[in-house]
Amino acid sequence: LRKEDNLAELKVKQIERAFQNALDSIERKIIELKYLSLYEINDLNIIIELGIKKGRYYEKKKTAILRIATALGVI
Repeated sequence: LRKEDNLAELKVKQIERAFQNALDSIERKIIELKYLSLYEINDLNIIIELGIKKGRYYEKKKTAILRIATALGVI
């Protein structure tokens, strides 16, 4: 069980490091609002909250997901 706990802890640290180091501030905020908040927020509300254009939002969202996946070795 201890080995599994260490592995889980390592994964959490890896995710936190990827989140902090691989994303710019807008990408980080998009991921926080879209995927890490306790309540569901749709894309339009995030666009309004961040005050960015729709095209830029979807570009940043896609880039953020790709950067996280790359940093975690998923792709």
